[in-house]
Amino acid sequence: MKIFTYLKSFIVFNLLLAAAPLYVQFSDKKDIWLVPYFWGIFAFFAILNVAVYLVSVWGTLTSNKASVQSFMAGTGLKFLFSMIFVFFYLRANNVNSTFFLIDFFYLYLFQLVFEIYSLLRNLRNQNL
Repeated sequence: MKIFTYLKSFIVFNLLLAAAPLYVQFSDKKDIWLVPYFWGIFAFFAILNVAVYLVSVWGTLTSNKASVQSFMAGTGLKFLFSMIFVFFYLRANNVNSTFFLIDFFYLYLFQLVFEIYSLLRNLRNQNL
């Protein structure tokens, strides 16, 4: 998958991913479901997803043997940066832990699924 194609699908995916939180934000349950600075967390995960994808593609272009290692390294770094982010976020903000977990895993898991889908799509195109 070319970088431009990835970025186009990434933008569409993030617009779809933002639909549910936007609906909640404009409803009367905004203060309950969305944690403070939710859109900052959203941007953090989006930037992190693009960075991991670029590292994985770079590893694939460098060597076919390095593709799995670069993907695992990118995923490990994504998890590490996410945990560091969670630590500092929870130290700075007093939030309801249940709703924070819902918001966090909503973003983390959907971004992870999209990242894996994009990388598998890239590998499938190389094997054709």
